[in-house]
Amino acid sequence: MIDFTEIDSDGEVWELFARDFLEEIGFYVESSPGRGADGGKDLLVTEQLRGNLNKYKFRWLVSCKHYAKSNKSVNERDEINIQERLDSFKADGFVGFYSTVPSAGLMTRLEQLKENGKIKDFRFFDGKLIENYLVRIGYSRLLLRFLPESYKKIKPRHLIFSDYIPVNCDYCGKDLIENHHEENYTGIVCNAEVIDDGGPNKVVGVYFSCKGECDKSLSDKYWREYKAITKWQDLSDIQIPVFYLEWIMGTLNELKYGRLEYTDEAFQKTKEVTLALAQIVMREMTEKEKDRVLALGQIPDWI
Repeated sequence: MIDFTEIDSDGEVWELFARDFLEEIGFYVESSPGRGADGGKDLLVTEQLRGNLNKYKFRWLVSCKHYAKSNKSVNERDEINIQERLDSFKADGFVGFYSTVPSAGLMTRLEQLKENGKIKDFRFFDGKLIENYLVRIGYSRLLLRFLPESYKKIKPRHLIFSDYIPVNCDYCGKDLIENHHEENYTGIVCNAEVIDDGGPNKVVGVYFSCKGECDKSLSDKYWREYKAITKWQDLSDIQIPVFYLEWIMGTLNELKYGRLEYTDEAFQKTKEVTLALAQIVMREMTEKEKDRVLALGQIPDWI
C-alpha cells in the first residue's frame, strides 16, 4: 500500500522521518539524527511511564534501518553491540524503526538480552506497523511530506478532531471506515422511514451496517417494530467529495421543505456519520488553523 522506496535509500531522510513520526505519536526526541558517525545511535527518545505511585522517564535508543529497495530483513549482523550501545547512551530500551521487518535471529537476540536483564525492553516499528499509523490512525501530514505519491493513491484518514470517530456496524460492530482505502462498497448507512401519505415521512432510525446479513437483520428489525422501509447509501460513495456534499445538501433540503422528520436518535446518528466521513473527505487542519479554532472557542458544540 505505502511504497517506502519513495524515501532515498541513503538513510538520512528515513531517520528524519523516524524522528517526526515518533514525535507525532507522543515521544520526546532528546537527540535528533545528524550527519557523521553516531556511535550506533540514530535517535534517543523518551516517554513518561506511570507506576503505582509515580511517573518516571523511560529512554529508548532508536536504530533506523531502511532496506525497502532490497526488501531484506534487518538481522543481528545489522544491529551489532546492542547492549553496549544502550549502556553508552544510558538508554533503557531499544527500538528498531525499519522499513522492512526484523529477522527471527534479531528478535531472538533481543529476547535473550531482556530475559537476562541486560535491557529493560525492546520494540519494533516495522513497515506494516508504520503503515498502520499513517493510514488507519491518521498521521496524514507525515505521509504527504515524506511519501507524497503514496498519499495520492491512498487517500488517508485525517485527524480533524482530537479523537478518531469510527462508523461501527450496528449489528456486528465492525468499523466500516477503518479500511476505507482497501474495501469498497461493503458498508452502508440506512434511513428507516415510516411512510405517511398525509404528511412528511418520519425517520425513526438511522443505522450503519455491513451489506448482506447485517443489513437484513437490522432492516427486518425496523420493519417488525415500525413497519419502516429502509433507504441506503454506500459509504464508499459518500466518501467521494461531490457525493458527500450532495448527501448533506439533500438532507438539509428534505428538512427545509418538510419532506422528512427525524427522531432525536436518528438525527444524532446522521450527525455521527457526517462527522466520521469528514475524516476521509476533508483535509487535515494546519497548525495555524487549529490555533484559530481554539482561540475562537475550542471544540464546536455541534460535535
